[in-house]
Amino acid sequence: MLMSAKVQAVDFIPLNLSIDFTEVLMQHMEWRERLINHIKGAATDDWASRDATQYDRCDLGRWLRSEGHSQLGHLPAFRRLEIVHAEFHYYAGAILAKTLLKEVAQADEMLRNEFSQATRRMLVAVNELNELAGKTHQPV
Repeated sequence: MLMSAKVQAVDFIPLNLSIDFTEVLMQHMEWRERLINHIKGAATDDWASRDATQYDRCDLGRWLRSEGHSQLGHLPAFRRLEIVHAEFHYYAGAILAKTLLKEVAQADEMLRNEFSQATRRMLVAVNELNELAGKTHQPV
C-alpha cells in the first residue's frame, strides 16, 4: 500500500521593512557634495571627522543596529551591508581629517578612489539586501 503525504500550503507575506532604502541612499549620496565642499574650503558647516565615522548615528546605521538586524541579520547580504556601510563612514571621516590637516590633494584623491569605491559597494549591498528582503517571507 502506498502512503500518501498530505501537503499543507503555507501562505507567505513579504517582509515589511521599516526603512526606505532609496531615502537613506540619497542621504548618503549627499555626503559626496558635502565632502567636496570641505575639500574646496567652501563648506558652510562644521563637520567633525569623528562625527562622520560614526556609522551607527545615521538612519541606515540605526536601522542596521535595530530593526534591520532582527529582521534580516541572519542573511550574509545583511552582514556585507554592515561592513560596507562602516567602510563608507570610515573614508568620509578620513577625508574630513585630511582636509583639517590641509592635505587637500590626498583628501581629493581618497574621495575619487576609496570613497567612490566604498559608495559603489554600499549601493550594491543595499540593492542586494533590498532584493533579498522582497524574496524573504514570513509565514502567515
